[in-house]
Amino acid sequence: MSLQSQLNKSEAFKERIMRAIVEMRTHSATFDHAYETYTQQYGEEVLAINDPINLVGTVDHATLIFGRITGIGYYDSSKTLRGSLASIQLKHSAVYIIGRRQPQDSTLVIWGPNGSEVDLERYNPEAGVIPSRVHGAFVFQDDENVLFTDLCSSSGTIVVGETKRRGSFICVYDPGSIEFPSIKLDWISTNRKS
Repeated sequence: MSLQSQLNKSEAFKERIMRAIVEMRTHSATFDHAYETYTQQYGEEVLAINDPINLVGTVDHATLIFGRITGIGYYDSSKTLRGSLASIQLKHSAVYIIGRRQPQDSTLVIWGPNGSEVDLERYNPEAGVIPSRVHGAFVFQDDENVLFTDLCSSSGTIVVGETKRRGSFICVYDPGSIEFPSIKLDWISTNRKS
């Protein structure tokens, strides 16, 4: 794929997510409130779209960790996201936004097309780093492309999994900036037995 083709594809992906955000704001009062309070606190430029990771071909399940301690599973065999509170099967050609409704409501929620929303997981609001109100996006483009991107959240995302073709992986969306601390990975220890 040429560089120009890749750039065009990237721009189309970003435009699709931004259109979905505008549409979700009109269909869901809770998403609109989360978006408004988040951008009022951090500014409109807080939302940006990172390069996505393709979750197709991952061995069930890949784990997505939001804000260091809040995890959900992605099951590629059924195109489903699962948390301890509920699960949601992603639909073809749909965009979903994951985040939280209130500044400290302790629930990770996913908003879907036409204002639908599902509480997926609880998080501990006492943790030093929690999921952002508008944290990330899932895009089910087609059977070969189920994409996740962090929307430059203030707390970052870690994706851990294994693919059938390339083996194990860890993808870190680091939120590091002047205003926000970067993801620091401590206590890393690896051993290989002889």
